[in-house]
Amino acid sequence: MQPRCRPRVPVGYPANIQSDTAAGEAVLLDLSPTGCKMRSNIALNAGAYLALQIAVAHEPIPLAVEVSVVRWCKDGQFGVEFLRYSQGDRERVTQLVGILPQPAIHTPPHHAASTLSAISS
Repeated sequence: MQPRCRPRVPVGYPANIQSDTAAGEAVLLDLSPTGCKMRSNIALNAGAYLALQIAVAHEPIPLAVEVSVVRWCKDGQFGVEFLRYSQGDRERVTQLVGILPQPAIHTPPHHAASTLSAISS
């Protein structure tokens, strides 16, 4: 699996999805300009193609991804790569991701290395 080229930001946006075999609802769990992680009420498999309508808070028109592909499935969640947006929506997603709060990067605390000593008897 290739590493992600752009970080994703956590979201909770509802979406309508349409695959070749089913239609249903989903919730985006994170978002980047090139894809998302989501949870859905329909069964999806890796390789399935989808159309997405993503409802973004405070925006009257949903974001439309005309073609996307499911890259992975695990525990009811799906990784989706966006392949083709509706007119102007790639820019809308890029701007949206740019203003959303970025996840905090947790670094381990700097503790002094513990030392072991032998106990002689």
